[in-house]
Formats: sequence, structure tokens, C-alpha cells
Amino acid sequence: MIKDIFCDLDGTLYRDGISPKDIEAINEARLNGINFNIATGRVYKHSVNILKEVASGGYLICENGSYIYDPDGNSIHKTSLTDEQIKKIIEIYKSLDYIDPSDDVIYFKYEGQIIMTRDGSSADYFTKGYEVDESFMDRDSYDNKVGNIGILSPDKNKLNRLVERYREDLNMDLEVYLSSETTINIVPAHVSKFEAIKYICKKENTALNEVVTIGDSPNDISMLKNIKMSFAMDDAMDIVKKEATFSAPSVADAIKMVIDYNEEIGG
Repeated sequence: MIKDIFCDLDGTLYRDGISPKDIEAINEARLNGINFNIATGRVYKHSVNILKEVASGGYLICENGSYIYDPDGNSIHKTSLTDEQIKKIIEIYKSLDYIDPSDDVIYFKYEGQIIMTRDGSSADYFTKGYEVDESFMDRDSYDNKVGNIGILSPDKNKLNRLVERYREDLNMDLEVYLSSETTINIVPAHVSKFEAIKYICKKENTALNEVVTIGDSPNDISMLKNIKMSFAMDDAMDIVKKEATFSAPSVADAIKMVIDYNEEIGG
């Protein structure tokens, strides 16, 4: 019996808004005793604003698993980057001769907000909802409040080079991966949406085979490939779809399959 759904936001539930069809399906899931939770790369503030249309009532995994919030909005778990790790990431960024800081913008997810060292609105993902602090990279300490560092670039080849370079040079328990077509993310090792789901399941005494995951991007792969019943969006990248059990055109369609599944095995 499925008890919980963990769903990505951007490109999955959130596509220039949340569709009435998906909202209706989420409410139907709850009426059928299925908890609906969010697992996103976004920071808490952005996520809550997006979810105003959907009274969450579930757990909220933010920053790809660095932060976990309970249904009441309380932070119950966080994993942050150390000052040493942050300074090494910045050092590499500044040293690369193919980096154009005006196009290839580094950002920091700091205390539930996004901090950029310059305007990053050229990337569609961050047209608003961030602060610019040109001196942010010069700080002596980040007070254990940075859970995620990313680099935006419109150049896909450059993003791939960045992933390879950071993976080669960072041997300090960090994970580096593409999180979208315009972004790479760097997070502490063992931080992922799947690890966050495991943390919540342990807290709630829920088995992983009682969970469903829904996503569309590379940062969703951990929670798609490690969960028995998972859904990728039909228009997701092939590298994502191959890791999911099923594909679906929308969150609503995936939820319908889950409800039907519960009715079938319950009956």
C-alpha cells in the first residue's frame, strides 16, 4: 500500500504554475489517505511561495536534500557545506580561464535564500527571487548556513566541463552534478532527495516500498532509481526516464495510477 508521494517541483508539478488538474489530483490522493510531499532543489522561501495554491500538509525537502521541513514548516534536518569546502569551490571557480562571470554566475543557497555575486537573470531559472551580494565570496565564514552551491551557464558544454573539473578537484566529501539544462549543483556528500526521503521514512516508520516518487531532472535520479514505484515525466531527459519505473504526462496521471494501485491491492 502506498502511503506517501514525494514530488519534484520545477518541470514536474510546477510548470509556469500548478495546473488545476494536478491540484485536484493531490487533493484526491489525500482523501485516499496518501500523504503528498515535495522534494525540490529550490530554497524554502521559493518553495513555500509556489505551494500557496497547494496547502502542502506534507514534508518539504529543499536544496536537493540539504534541508528538510516538517508539515508545520519547522526545519528538522540540515546538512551544510564547511567554510573550507566553500572556499575551495570559489577558488576553482575563480581560477578557470573559460569562466565568464557575467554569463557563468555562481550562486549560494544561504539560510533559505539565494545569494548571487552578480545579476543572474539571464538564466530563466533565476529571473527573480534572489539577492545580489558582490562581496559574498570574500567572507571569512559562512556560519554553517550554505547547503548548496550552484553555477548557472547558458553553455551546456561548459557545464559539463565544470562538472568534470569539480569532480576531479574536490576530494572533500562533495557531490557534483547537473541539476538542469543550465545549472550544476555542489552539495555535501550523501545529500540527495533520496537520502532525505529515507530520513523522513525512518522518522515516520514508513517502508520505502510504501513510497512513490515523481520527477523530471537529473537531480531527481536518486529518488527515482531507488524507489520501486517511480514516475518520470514524459518529456524528461532520457537519462532520467530510464531510471524510473514508469513515465507519465502529468503529476495527476501518476497520482491516478497510485490510487488505482492502492485500490487494486487493497481489494
